[in-house]
Amino acid sequence: MQNQALPQNLFKFGFILFVFFSPFSVAGSQIGLAIAILGWLLKFTQQKKILWERSFWDRPILYYLGASLVSVFFSYNFRISIYAFSNEWLLLVFFLLVNNLDDLKFSRKLLDILIIVSLVVAFYAIYQHYTGFDPLSQSLPEEYHLQGTIKWRSTGNFSVPLTYGFHTMIVSLVCFCLASFEEQKNKRIFYYTASLILVTANFFTYTRSTQLAQIFALVIIVLLNPKKNRLSQITLLLGYFILIFLIDPEIFIRYEQFKKPEDFQQIERLLIWGTSLRIFLAHPILGVGLGNFAHFYQEYLQEPARIFGHAHNDFLNVAVNAGIIGFFAFLWIWIVAVKFFKEKYQKYKDRKIKPLILAGLVSVLAFLLASQFQCYYTDAEDNMILFFIIGLAVAAEIHSTKTKAKKGI
Repeated sequence: MQNQALPQNLFKFGFILFVFFSPFSVAGSQIGLAIAILGWLLKFTQQKKILWERSFWDRPILYYLGASLVSVFFSYNFRISIYAFSNEWLLLVFFLLVNNLDDLKFSRKLLDILIIVSLVVAFYAIYQHYTGFDPLSQSLPEEYHLQGTIKWRSTGNFSVPLTYGFHTMIVSLVCFCLASFEEQKNKRIFYYTASLILVTANFFTYTRSTQLAQIFALVIIVLLNPKKNRLSQITLLLGYFILIFLIDPEIFIRYEQFKKPEDFQQIERLLIWGTSLRIFLAHPILGVGLGNFAHFYQEYLQEPARIFGHAHNDFLNVAVNAGIIGFFAFLWIWIVAVKFFKEKYQKYKDRKIKPLILAGLVSVLAFLLASQFQCYYTDAEDNMILFFIIGLAVAAEIHSTKTKAKKGI
């Protein structure tokens, strides 16, 4: 006799592993995903049919994958492109949750594990900022040392500051959303405190795209919150920013570069975008094929410079790789996501569902801003945490809708 509970137990165990490893190990988190997928497949075999919960992302993602696959077949290098296309399997994070997660208490348990582990890593990242310590090489690479200071750009347990900055930004926003609707005082204090510690860890990466996206998303949360919460949240955030600036006045040191038009970093980013645009205009319909950016970047570069593997802008990167069709499909994905979360946030009054929907909304908005200056979609660690939060929010909404329908509400 088949164990009917086994598929769901595998799914839950897989996602417990995922959230535990997510803040510090991409391999561990993907092993968790593999176990969750195994549970989902086992459910198919037990019930002898494919169970699929329809969502607002079905068609946009199908069109995006279709456009990307077409670009693979017309790619400059098919082998490289098919390998790059295989990374799209991470989209399963969203569909795994939407089709299998029907327990709101378990959703909150997953978030609490994620937050606690992220906090441990954040304390390490803050320590790293002042010491430059790295457990593998004893010291961070010299390129992460802030010139003229004794401080370093934190990387957490990831290899680069940008990856860690985005990951911790998303988790900090989730904390702030949970705190905004938490009725128990002790839990509310915990979530607010956790959020600000994670914000600090993000700021100490000195990643401008995630710093700006962090501030932008926090402002959105405050504006969307009930009026009774706004004054206290504004006071909290203003007090925090004043305090962090007094403690570490160099926190925004990398923005001083914009005072000098001749600065190398600023010119380099414009050079990347300009070269990427030339590649797209030369291959506008199907793009150059996934994974071939570096080859064509070198070919279209008009002056000696470093070679990059992506466009430092997720939307421009998709346009170069998959052409105009892939670009519009990718854009469609995020437009419908914002529309969905905006409508559901206005609709729901349930204080258990509302913070999850708000977390989904601000995570998408933060990604949209940060992705204008860097490619986060192509970064596995950041891709997974983003789709996890979005999937968790959508799964909670679907479960709530079904529960109300059963009760005749």
